[in-house]
Amino acid sequence: MILSTLFHRASPASASEAQGFDPVSRSQAEQQPANPVPQFYDEEHLYLPRSAPPHAGGVPAIVGELLDAPSNEARTALVRSMLHALDFDWLGYGTVAYMRGHWWPLSFFTAYANPEWTKRYFAHNHCGVDLRQQGVPASSLPLAWDVAQLEALAAETSDELSEERQRFLDDLYASGIRSGLLFRLASPTHVNQHTVISLLSRRPGSDWISDSVIGQGLILGLGVHEYVSRHTRIVGAPGAGRIEISATQQDILQHLLQGRSDKEIANRLDLSSHTVDYHMRQLRRRFAARNRVQLVNAVQQGDSDFGVLGES
Repeated sequence: MILSTLFHRASPASASEAQGFDPVSRSQAEQQPANPVPQFYDEEHLYLPRSAPPHAGGVPAIVGELLDAPSNEARTALVRSMLHALDFDWLGYGTVAYMRGHWWPLSFFTAYANPEWTKRYFAHNHCGVDLRQQGVPASSLPLAWDVAQLEALAAETSDELSEERQRFLDDLYASGIRSGLLFRLASPTHVNQHTVISLLSRRPGSDWISDSVIGQGLILGLGVHEYVSRHTRIVGAPGAGRIEISATQQDILQHLLQGRSDKEIANRLDLSSHTVDYHMRQLRRRFAARNRVQLVNAVQQGDSDFGVLGES
């Protein structure tokens, strides 16, 4: 088990998080650089092909089960059941970037999270005083923690942030959270970005979080990470431009990235060639691309984040 002594070995807590739970535009967030706002999203914002088999062979078992679920509600229920089997109740999933000496929240996936804790965490800017962050190993190993450990750590530290730390603890209690696992994954493509995965429980103490529970919690967290990261198109670095595209355009882009022609895309999505041509022209305009090759390159670079517009 990852012991509480990690709290005393780690580097100082990283700085700022978002201040509100309601989604806002990236431009609005940039107006408040001290308290950047993450982009909230859920199952509705993930790209899941509608006209092709949901997954190929070889994907991890958890990912395959998530893709095979018949609806978003069934998918959420599946994750909840996996969490409950380990005595956890919620799973938080978000991405952050370390820039100019601060941690900047990029996104937060709300589907499996504790809604009360999510609201309080970002509204009260808890990232800057998150006592758990002090103990997370740089090796991506998980930190097992409980509220009593955090209270003891807070009691050892007396400075101008004491009041904020106490509010962090009060909000944990108010949200029904007593213990959990937390780990960070470094981005394979951006050296300053990380994914943060948190499994939270109503159960007090941390003695129950055995090596077996930690191992199974890691598998579950990594499975959700594989599922979400494969199918999201909205996460980008702070300050990156946000490109709004429709669900149909999401589908077209996915088939384009798989090397299919306009005719093949039209057949697979049951669209007319005229409709595909129209959307392709719109996509080239949005990505400032002159041709298909430039469009593919622009999408694969991943320098922009994506939002899904309602279909008209």
